[in-house]
Amino acid sequence: MNCCLCDQPLQFIPSWRGIFLYEAPEIVCRACKNEFAKISSTGCKFCSKEGDIVCKDCRYWEEHGYREVIESGKSLYAYNEAMKDWFHQYKFLKDVLLSQVFAKELREALARERTVVVPIPLNKEKLHERSFSQVDQLLLSADIPFKHLLEKCGETLGTKNRQERIATQQLFRLNGETVPRELLLVDDLYTTGTTMRQAAKTLKEAGAVSIRTLTLIRA
Repeated sequence: MNCCLCDQPLQFIPSWRGIFLYEAPEIVCRACKNEFAKISSTGCKFCSKEGDIVCKDCRYWEEHGYREVIESGKSLYAYNEAMKDWFHQYKFLKDVLLSQVFAKELREALARERTVVVPIPLNKEKLHERSFSQVDQLLLSADIPFKHLLEKCGETLGTKNRQERIATQQLFRLNGETVPRELLLVDDLYTTGTTMRQAAKTLKEAGAVSIRTLTLIRA
């Protein structure tokens, strides 16, 4: 089998853990995996951006109508060149197999999670265009149970600049499911925080008390 990113042959090293825990073998080589930049535990308490304990974007949200809608948040990887290549191939070239690349890391990040995991949804048009939900597929590959509570009802943010993203209104509505008191919102890419903040506020207004967030990538 070859690496799904560089197409070089993979070296399979059997282990007792892999045998007894039925862990799927890696689909990318060690060299490619080492190109991804993990984010340290320091940084913004809402999104993991390096620097201040509250970054500029999150400070804006806290001061403009979204105060305390998110209790805390974490992102796992920085948006470097290797991650940009993976993201493009996974999301836009629809290479579903690449959802397995970070399955182990997501399992470890959510290993002790006891609250309901809620993925950020795609709108119906985007779901039809891409044929799969990239966030759902990441969770499925990691064997993480989740529940949908939201529907995307607003315009997409992909082509908007920073100011336009922040100014966007009403991205989500409830789907009719009961909203739990504690939950964890999960998305693939965090940019300005518009998506997470609006999703969290919609759920807070529906009765959620404690909302934390987890994103695979912090741009």
